[in-house]
Amino acid sequence: MQNKNRIKRLVKNSCACYLGTKHGIPNYCCLQDGPCVFFAQEDAPLRCTYFENGVLPIDEKLEREYTSERNIESEFKTAQPRVNCQKCKATFSANSNRQKYCDKCRDKNANEKTKLRMRQMRKKQA
Repeated sequence: MQNKNRIKRLVKNSCACYLGTKHGIPNYCCLQDGPCVFFAQEDAPLRCTYFENGVLPIDEKLEREYTSERNIESEFKTAQPRVNCQKCKATFSANSNRQKYCDKCRDKNANEKTKLRMRQMRKKQA
């Protein structure tokens, strides 16, 4: 782990759960009720969700390096909802909660709306 010292420094300075020496335990973490996982002697890649979600975003460069080093980038992505198209009733993965049509029907619907809009505009001009 290349960034171990930067991570330790960030934990000491910014983590609300890190309390230093407490109850005779060095590097005490109140979430773990024991020593902080980042101050362990072994080089095993240990994880702390509080640190990853609450403290690590403070340092964007370190966050990018941390996530790429541990291959955890995909865990933060949310699943896309499965929706039925209102025109063809096919099931597709929606990009947002407002998406009604699949890709094919979206293009057809846009063309139909454009045709209707142009007809109305030409009718007004005539």
